[in-house]
Amino acid sequence: MRLACITIPHFRIALERARAPDLGRQAIAIGEALSGDRTIIDCSPEAAALGIRRGMPLRDARTMAPDLVVLPPDPVFYRRAADALLDAIEDTEPRVEAADDAEGTVFAAIDQAAEAEAQQRAGERLLRAVRAGAGVEASVGIGEGKFIAWTAATVSAPGELTFVPAGSEQAFVGPLGTSFLPVSYATQRKLALYALSTIGEVAAVEIGALQAQFGREGRQLWELARGIDPAPFVPRARSEPVSGTLAMPSATVNSAALLIAAQQLIGRLTTRPAMRHRLVRQLRLRLALLGGGSWEHTLTLREPTADEEALLFVLKKLIEPLQLTAPVEEMGLEFIDLSGETGKQRSLLFAEQPRRRAQLIATLHQLKARFGGEPQVARVVEVEPWSRIPERRYALIDYDL
Repeated sequence: MRLACITIPHFRIALERARAPDLGRQAIAIGEALSGDRTIIDCSPEAAALGIRRGMPLRDARTMAPDLVVLPPDPVFYRRAADALLDAIEDTEPRVEAADDAEGTVFAAIDQAAEAEAQQRAGERLLRAVRAGAGVEASVGIGEGKFIAWTAATVSAPGELTFVPAGSEQAFVGPLGTSFLPVSYATQRKLALYALSTIGEVAAVEIGALQAQFGREGRQLWELARGIDPAPFVPRARSEPVSGTLAMPSATVNSAALLIAAQQLIGRLTTRPAMRHRLVRQLRLRLALLGGGSWEHTLTLREPTADEEALLFVLKKLIEPLQLTAPVEEMGLEFIDLSGETGKQRSLLFAEQPRRRAQLIATLHQLKARFGGEPQVARVVEVEPWSRIPERRYALIDYDL
């Protein structure tokens, strides 16, 4: 299947430079708080040339590059830009799929029956659409399957298009290094140990030998080295989310105040006409922080629901342990995956439960009255489950209804 891969190298860095042109060509990194420390989540090519890498602690990066410009992450801004990128591409080519493992990378289906010149013109239209819609320069590669299209885009400079004609896939990837192969780190190390430095050298090895040495990844290596990528192309289903925002009366980090705001937003969204006879499968919580920056998290629910208490319970588990770098100015909530209502089989004995509970209460009252008003039934409750002494872990509590 002929695909176009549209990728923006260092997507978040490109967005920050488009938003603040005065950053110029400085060494830039984006740092995120993680487990009490800040780590680098993206860096510019200039920073990479100084030895800065993703996942590196910020203190180590500062030691290596004292003049490094470190920006706080703004996931809400990045998400909106990614959505705008998808929309711009989808307006040009209707079938698109966002790459799961690479932010700022999108695949688009190209007319299989079109001539090579027409396919190249489609790639040029995609370049212009991204420039107009997202405000950044993208690299575009066109080829057979995701791997060839992605490789072609990766070797292209921003604003350029690389076209791989049908039938020349193996010749195109042959001279490239094995680092382009999307395989595990252990497999990459093994390839280096066997002195296989180019994809063409991997293609010269028989499939049996590759499978013997690399197991399941052996067949994948054999196919990719020959320009074959069986990975399916799954176009996204476009749906309009139900969303809302709420400005905080004053910037706060108090979890109780954030929960009240979340409860108000849930109440507003669940009563929208668009939510009639629909359930929430996935929601996204966004927080705008004082002084710039933002926080964002997406939750997938175990079971779709439209119950306000259930949605609040899920957000409570997310908000209460939250540690933010700045107070919250605005909260946004978005229901991004909605489904129709589904029926649930209730227990055939559901009608018997109230009657049985009434009988249980009456029996307990009778026992209590018979033995001088003292409860005769107890229940086990966890008290100190972490204690080394078994007797302290649990306690018997009177079951007095």
